[in-house]
Amino acid sequence: MVKAMKHQWANQLVIAGSMRFRSLEYYRKWENAVLGDPNDGEGLFHMNAHPFAVGSSNPVYAWCASLPEITVERLLDLAKHGKYDCIVRIREPEVLLQRVRLALRQKADELLLHCGEVFYDRGNEVDKETLNSQKFHFNVFQKSPRFMQDREYRMSLTDVSVRPNPREYVDLLVGDCSDIMDIEELPTRANPPDGLSNDAALAKWVRAGADYAATLPGKR
Repeated sequence: MVKAMKHQWANQLVIAGSMRFRSLEYYRKWENAVLGDPNDGEGLFHMNAHPFAVGSSNPVYAWCASLPEITVERLLDLAKHGKYDCIVRIREPEVLLQRVRLALRQKADELLLHCGEVFYDRGNEVDKETLNSQKFHFNVFQKSPRFMQDREYRMSLTDVSVRPNPREYVDLLVGDCSDIMDIEELPTRANPPDGLSNDAALAKWVRAGADYAATLPGKR
């Protein structure tokens, strides 16, 4: 997987495993047509032209990256609008997820981890079987088709505590990740990096799971 970032934060991610999970409310309010999503976390399907909306009663926080199928053009577009100047290549995402789980246990906080590929079917017309087969928290992993180029994979944390005032973000330290990540310069259209859009092994791994609550995402 790859994640476009500012170099200063990329260094902290690789060296110390510093991960900031932003609230979905933050992304809903972010006035950026490329990076912000006013409907983030607000699931929606239609059946027989009737809307079926699903949200989360607890605060949800997300840390996002992209699958290797993302194009160089889209990656550069994300970098431009986020003022990012490098990418972090996550060579062993399964190890990263294991470290996130361990850090959460050590944090002893009331946070539930989910992870998965984002599906770009918000608002689609579906049948009853499809509607009834949606997994818990599918709304956290659903976006409008207009974001399809992002090829997003996200980890989410659901706060199940009874805090009177929801926090703006959750910071997590998972430890040195230099063994599973590399910092690279932004690619160019003329010189795309190897494996950005053709890492079939990783793509297969990402789609191999059966549950959002497991290490790997499930399929719709």
